[in-house]
Amino acid sequence: MIRRVALSISISVIAMLLLSTAAVAVTQKATIQLSVVAAEKLEQGYAVTVRVRTDDGKPVNDATIRFYESVDLFGAREMSLGSATTDGQGQATFLYLPAQLGSHQIVARFAGRDQVAAAEAETTFEASVAAPSYQPETVALSGFTQVVTVAVGIVVLTVWALIAFALISTARGVRRGARDLGPKGDLA
Repeated sequence: MIRRVALSISISVIAMLLLSTAAVAVTQKATIQLSVVAAEKLEQGYAVTVRVRTDDGKPVNDATIRFYESVDLFGAREMSLGSATTDGQGQATFLYLPAQLGSHQIVARFAGRDQVAAAEAETTFEASVAAPSYQPETVALSGFTQVVTVAVGIVVLTVWALIAFALISTARGVRRGARDLGPKGDLA
C-alpha cells in the first residue's frame, strides 16, 4: 500500500516537472522590425519590409505577416492591405501603392505559431506617390448614346403633347356640342 502511494506521488511529480518545462519552452517572444521605402519602380509605390525574429535573435521563417492601414472611415478602423510570408532570414516584403498622398500609418501583424508568440509593429510614412485617380473608359458609341437619349425624350414629349391636345380638343367639342343642342337635346 505504501509502495503504491509512493509510486503514484513520484509519477505525479515527474508529470508536473515535464509539463512545467514544456510550458516554459512553448512561448518565445517575437519582434517585428518594420520599414517603408520607395519601390524600385515609381508605379509600384512603396516596399513595406518586415523582419521577424525571436528574442534570442533567430529568424522566424514561413511566418504569415498581415498588413493593415489605419484609416478614419466612420471612426478609426484598420483596412487590410494584404499579406506576405517570411523567408529563411525572417524577412518579407509587400508592395503598397496608396490611394492618396499624405501620411499613412501601416501596421504589420504576426498571429504567432508553434512556440513563437504573436507580435505587431507599426510605422508612419509620408506618401509622395499615389495611385492615379479613376477615370472611366470612354465607350466607342458614347456620343451616339447621348444623342439617342435626347431624341427619345423629345419623341416621348411630342407624343404626350399630341395626346393632351386630342383630349382637350375632344372635351371642347363635347362641350360645344352640348351647348349647341340646348336643354332638351334639340338643335337650337
